[in-house]
Amino acid sequence: MGTGYGLFLAKCGGLCKGNEHILISFMPTTPENTVPTVLEICNMALSRLGESPIPELNPNGSLPSRMCYLHYHPVRREVLCAHRWSFATVSTTLNSAESSTGDDTHQLRHSLPPDCLRVLGANCRSWTLRGRAVYATAPSIRLLYIADVEDTSLFEPLFIEALVLRLAWKLCIPLINSTTARQALGEEYHRIALPQAAHFNAVQHMSNDSHPLYRLWRSSMSAQGE
Repeated sequence: MGTGYGLFLAKCGGLCKGNEHILISFMPTTPENTVPTVLEICNMALSRLGESPIPELNPNGSLPSRMCYLHYHPVRREVLCAHRWSFATVSTTLNSAESSTGDDTHQLRHSLPPDCLRVLGANCRSWTLRGRAVYATAPSIRLLYIADVEDTSLFEPLFIEALVLRLAWKLCIPLINSTTARQALGEEYHRIALPQAAHFNAVQHMSNDSHPLYRLWRSSMSAQGE
């Protein structure tokens, strides 16, 4: 089977209009790909600790079940923030209706989208990020950011491996109370899994640098810099 660049999701019918936004992903997909569930990702992390699989994530269940329920989403967000993952990169337009207060009355306040985890850039000459808002002089700006992606079907295989390792690292002390295992998992995550996943994602991202959305983004940034 051939491999295709599998995903281009849009909330709008064409390119971005208003506050509607586009989710860009260039993850190679094949019909044979299987999508791991949240439970399967948690069980992969548990297997790294020598723990038995759990049937569900339950805040009132067994200790492994409770710990996975407690830590999965915070760890997922942490790993998402660790790199400019192409599958989690979102472009949207922010239109400010609020004036800044205090010393920056010449700037306009643009509230970040609710799913924004990390701001990657804005197409204006000067902007500042404070709290959950971007301050800029322009009434309308294009924002590039990492979104809080929960759909595991969008995750790349190497991202999943990094997520599994980081989750195992987080679960290590409450489940097996081993600082040695925790150190080993941390080193594998930082030195091998995360760099490998980030490198693969970056190479894949560059191979799709001619995508029209990136041309649109680059031209918008260039226009603002003139």
